[in-house]
Amino acid sequence: MLKEGISSGGVGDASGRRMRWSLLRDLWVLAKARVVSLLVFTAAVGEILAPDALVHWESAVAGLLGIALAGGAGGVLNQIVEPVLDQHMRRTLHRPLAEGRISRGGAIVYAGVLMLAAMVILAWGTNPLTLGLTLVGTVGYGVVYTLYLKPSTPWNIVWGGLAGALPPLIGWTAITGSVSALPLVLVLLIFVWTPAHFWPLAICCREDYAQACIPMLPVTHGVDRTRQEVLRYAVLTWLVSLAPVLLTGDWVYGGIAGISGAWFVGMALRLKGLPEGQEMDRYARRMFAYSISYLFLLFTALILGKLVMGYGFF
Repeated sequence: MLKEGISSGGVGDASGRRMRWSLLRDLWVLAKARVVSLLVFTAAVGEILAPDALVHWESAVAGLLGIALAGGAGGVLNQIVEPVLDQHMRRTLHRPLAEGRISRGGAIVYAGVLMLAAMVILAWGTNPLTLGLTLVGTVGYGVVYTLYLKPSTPWNIVWGGLAGALPPLIGWTAITGSVSALPLVLVLLIFVWTPAHFWPLAICCREDYAQACIPMLPVTHGVDRTRQEVLRYAVLTWLVSLAPVLLTGDWVYGGIAGISGAWFVGMALRLKGLPEGQEMDRYARRMFAYSISYLFLLFTALILGKLVMGYGFF
């Protein structure tokens, strides 16, 4: 009997641990933690580039925590609105709300807790400008993009991308409390990068988007038009990526941005020239993956450039 009790207790403990890990994993997915990590990284670069970042390290930490929590809240809001749509998409059908592992009410509470924590941390540790910009970004993605832009226009990712472009500016304002040219250029960089980043994935998932009645550009305007737009925005991204050199004289960053941007444009050219089919879809997904690494590389190069060049800002 004692052995049976120990055995059943061990099974119960193991089952409980699995349930807790499953819940934590679902909360991680619900907050779109992988997407948020990119937001936090670009915000951190905005902080590092700001003058006297080390002096204001407490504001820097508060800013990153606030952005992470608010970004997570935006991700939850996005999924609260779209569980039915997510069920029609192969890449989203296993999300917690789509499969019913977390209720909509529970997700609303989770988003509220994340957003409240973000506002408290930002209000306490940064300044009103940083708090305001973070609220604009969260509402822009979680409400404006999800509720209005995504279901109504094929240019949704262009205008909706502005919300995801704000973190470098938010990181800068967390340190300085003011706006300057360099972070605004970085906002513009992410803004023009977003369509060239996302539309290759939309090409791969065009049948799912059509089934879900989401008017993504490949659905409404066709693959050829979408590939033309990817190329246009890839060229724009390359050009804008060189603008920080004019502000800082940073040749280290400029060299990396020039080479990596040329590669990005080259991928867009090849995507445009491929015949429609499985090879094109595979290459589009490859370009989507590269675009994430490309943005990481650009922002890492900005940090490297500051370390090497030692430039300052006024």
